Amino acid sequence: MLVFMAKIKANAKLLENVKLVTDNGRGHKVVCDLSEASGGTNTGPSPLELALMALAGCGVIIYADVCKNSKIDPGNINIAVEAEKTAKSPVISNVSMKVNIKSKARKGLVEAAWRRTEAACPVLFVYKENVPVKVETTISAE
Repeated sequence: MLVFMAKIKANAKLLENVKLVTDNGRGHKVVCDLSEASGGTNTGPSPLELALMALAGCGVIIYADVCKNSKIDPGNINIAVEAEKTAKSPVISNVSMKVNIKSKARKGLVEAAWRRTEAACPVLFVYKENVPVKVETTISAE
């Protein structure tokens, strides 16, 4: 059996100082920057903040899709994600995802939709599992 694997892409390019633009190759761009306290100009989220935003956003969009496909009223969903990070370490810890759903649908249906959301959210999977990354570096003199 042949399984088709879709390629999901992202690119990033330094604009100036510590500000960058990242895109998905489908015409969508996000400017990332560091806070002024960290030497940036605060013109966008940091890449780490963008990663946390992706986790919250994935939960919302997968939940909405699960509800749409199950013909369940999604109601209103709000997800708040927090993490802790020390200044001297690249590691984040104590990641918490607080989900608040208000729906007119039966509570059991909404709970089941959220369980399916957790099982299907690829960004949540990235946070829960060790996903290997192959890094290839090319350095050229100008």
